[in-house]
Order: sequence, then structure tokens, then C-alpha cells
Amino acid sequence: MRKTVTYTGVDATLVTTAETVVATLTGVATQRPGQVLSFHGEIGITSGVGTTGVTLRVRQDSLTGAVVGEASPDTLSGAAGTTETHTIDVADNLPGEFSGRTYVLTAQQVGATGNGTATRATFTAESTP
Repeated sequence: MRKTVTYTGVDATLVTTAETVVATLTGVATQRPGQVLSFHGEIGITSGVGTTGVTLRVRQDSLTGAVVGEASPDTLSGAAGTTETHTIDVADNLPGEFSGRTYVLTAQQVGATGNGTATRATFTAESTP
């Protein structure tokens, strides 16, 4: 098992309903063909005005890369403007062995008319047999 972790301590502005990169993993690698990459992402978000939920995604390469697994909106548990934690767990079943790959964790507010803030993010990748 190989694990790569990144933390971001800097606030990232979530502009209304635009998808925004909140954490990046670089140098992700598998050790042999057929391994599965499992991702866990967690963010703290202070939602903007009008926000009803947040959608987290894991993407290959960059903000415009292929989505890994599924992304679905997670409804806010409190009112817009409160600070909450939201998570995502997905897996990438890529054939072959590779190294040096980049993955990003993105956040997108749902229904927002005001900017929000990702106050923290944790993004982890594990390769397993």
C-alpha cells in the first residue's frame, strides 16, 4: 500500500457556483498493474449566500480533467453562511502502472448567489492490490 497526502491551510474562495480546485496531489503512482487508487477528500466550507449544498469531485490532472467516480451534491446541514465539513470517497481503477500523475479535489457550491470559502482541505490517495 502506498499513501500520498496533501493539506492546504490557505483559504480558497468558492466563487458562487464555479467549480474550484481546493487541493492537489502530485506524484501519485501505482507499484504494479491492476492496483486501485482510492481517494478521500474532506473540506471545511463556510458557504455563501443562497447555498443549498456543495459538490465535491476528484479529477485527473486538473480542473478540466476526467471526473473520478461520481460527484453528487451534498445538502448543507445548516443555513447558508455556516461552517461545515463535507467529504468524498471515490476509486480510480486504471489499468497499467504509472507514476507522476496529478489529481485534484474540487468544490462547487449549489444554488449560491454569494461567494463561499473552503477553510481547509485534506486529500488522500492510497494504492491497493
